[in-house]
Amino acid sequence: MKIEVHRQACCAQDDQMGPLARTFELPERCSLESLVNAIVASRFLQYSSTHTALHCRIAGKEVAIVFSPDELPARGPLFVVAPDTAVQSIAATDREVEFVF
Repeated sequence: MKIEVHRQACCAQDDQMGPLARTFELPERCSLESLVNAIVASRFLQYSSTHTALHCRIAGKEVAIVFSPDELPARGPLFVVAPDTAVQSIAATDREVEFVF
């Protein structure tokens, strides 16, 4: 399944230099946890000293909060929706995911 991921720029330079959208190819029955972990592992998300947490929304619904890997102590994603939830059940038609500060 193709999922279009958009992220908010963390600063003016990132807005000009960094890609703010990327397509991820994942298995059809992908869990929310697998999706978030794949996006985090890709290092697509960007943070700054004042922007250290991104809220993940699918189809307008907040599903997780992801923290900067530079934040100490290190924190894994905080899931608002059960991590084993199938992405398809949240995004039946709209396969767009957004990360915003």
